Amino acid sequence: MDALADVRGTRLLDVGCHRADMAVILAEEYDCEVVGVDLGAEDNWDEVQANHPSITLLEADISKPHPRLHESSFDRIVSVSVWEHVHHPWSALKSCQRYLKPDGKKYLYSMLNRSAGASHLIHRIEDRWPHLIFSPDEIKAQLGVSRLGDSFWTNKVTYQQYLFYFRELGFHITHESFNRDMWDAKTYEKYEQVLMLYPEWDLSTDFFRVVLEFDAEHPKERIPDPVYRL
Repeated sequence: MDALADVRGTRLLDVGCHRADMAVILAEEYDCEVVGVDLGAEDNWDEVQANHPSITLLEADISKPHPRLHESSFDRIVSVSVWEHVHHPWSALKSCQRYLKPDGKKYLYSMLNRSAGASHLIHRIEDRWPHLIFSPDEIKAQLGVSRLGDSFWTNKVTYQQYLFYFRELGFHITHESFNRDMWDAKTYEKYEQVLMLYPEWDLSTDFFRVVLEFDAEHPKERIPDPVYRL
């Protein structure tokens, strides 16, 4: 993360901080002032904040305004393996655009919903893409459970939609990489009548990693899509 987004010594917003493990590393090893946000407080938050004066942890929905989060107040915003679970992902990205300084950077690492492993059941169900092939009730019946864990539920944003959102919010991509490890030809052939409705690029792409920055002269302004010649 530091090699790509140069986080050392910055004021940083950690979106989806959970138990603040990454926040502690950023504070201790990279001299960051960290504000971590998550939908619910964890039982170790008080201890973390008591032991690390440079860490503030807030129970907050990143897609909505919060009285302790202010416009253009963060040098860096990071989110690792959380964004696929974010509700209202467009509104959440708009919040990040608002909170990030004009010369700031956003580091985003997230799974995509059409990944073979996006159900987070890859070690419990033999078939890949169960969330695209079966209904939630059918999956619960296969597993013999009455409810699916929270990690099963991911937002439906495709990478192509992310690219549109980034342009709308004035974000240039200065780093882009993908993880493609979960494709399973056997499952695809077995359920091709269902899976062929999805682009193969989407089905074969599990995670994306981007670093986002604004234009130096026109920060936070919409970026025209060069494909249009209207």
